[in-house]
Amino acid sequence: MEKSVPTIGFAILTIIALVVFGFAVYEAWMLAPLFGIVLTAALVCLLYTLFNEAKALKNAKADPLFSQKNLLTVLAVAAGALATYTISINLNQGGVIGAAVVGLVAGFFIKDYAVPIYTGAFVGMASKALFANQFEIILPGVVAGIVFVLAAAVFAGFGGKLGTIAVTGCITCAIALNHPFATPAVPPWSVGWLLMVTAVVAAVATYYISNNMKQGVVIGSAAVGLAAGLLLPLVFGATGKTMAVVAICTSFVGMSAPKRIPSFFWMGIAGALAGLVYIYSSPLVGGAGGKLGTISFASGMAVRGFLDLLGKYTKSKV
Repeated sequence: MEKSVPTIGFAILTIIALVVFGFAVYEAWMLAPLFGIVLTAALVCLLYTLFNEAKALKNAKADPLFSQKNLLTVLAVAAGALATYTISINLNQGGVIGAAVVGLVAGFFIKDYAVPIYTGAFVGMASKALFANQFEIILPGVVAGIVFVLAAAVFAGFGGKLGTIAVTGCITCAIALNHPFATPAVPPWSVGWLLMVTAVVAAVATYYISNNMKQGVVIGSAAVGLAAGLLLPLVFGATGKTMAVVAICTSFVGMSAPKRIPSFFWMGIAGALAGLVYIYSSPLVGGAGGKLGTISFASGMAVRGFLDLLGKYTKSKV
């Protein structure tokens, strides 16, 4: 059974990433063909990374499925979802601040389970229209916890993996409960350029805090998310709220390990790509927590695929 677990986890995350990225490609072709070309090329690179990661599955090793550690992991994800939802909805602080606070508390004080708790935080960013109360948010939290266990041995080092796990739980439970997703419009480019700048800055800042400052990925992402959630709405008003969402979105790609995204330059490219995908995937599964991470997950893999293809055809290692 344990031998098939990584394959199941790999398949789940691959499907979710391709659906979100593929939708962005389609929307870009419909609205702005130039960006459609860019995203199509990125999709090819994403597929190349998925091909390489699939080849590595034979070496993936999973822990015993029904271990105490895995049970506590599932509970940690559910607890992160509940805590973030409470801060976001019941305390009216919004999903960005809610997830950032939970991530910082977990990163500083519950280090052994900080990663699954932060995964649950992304579930808890879901809208009240999608999950109406604390009981309902626990359901996708538990499903995401199960997916976390299934996918633990795959895609190591790619930022956004946690969000992809989270959105799987949200989508599954929203469909099961027959709760409709929101369909927000694609932002106009009068706002889009600000979102792109935010995307690059947040990705690079997270990467710096996580790696150069040695604070780890959870604290790096949560710190950027909290700063964005508090400051950007004050400076830019309503647009700042969207910018804060983009900031925490691309902070997830900034959680990537240097072996995946090797420099600040390429992290900036990954952030810009994630910003573009955010814009054109806006109408898809609105209100689902974790979609932001999926955007970053797919974007980081696309950049890694480009670097691998570049190295293959130039005989250099990037």
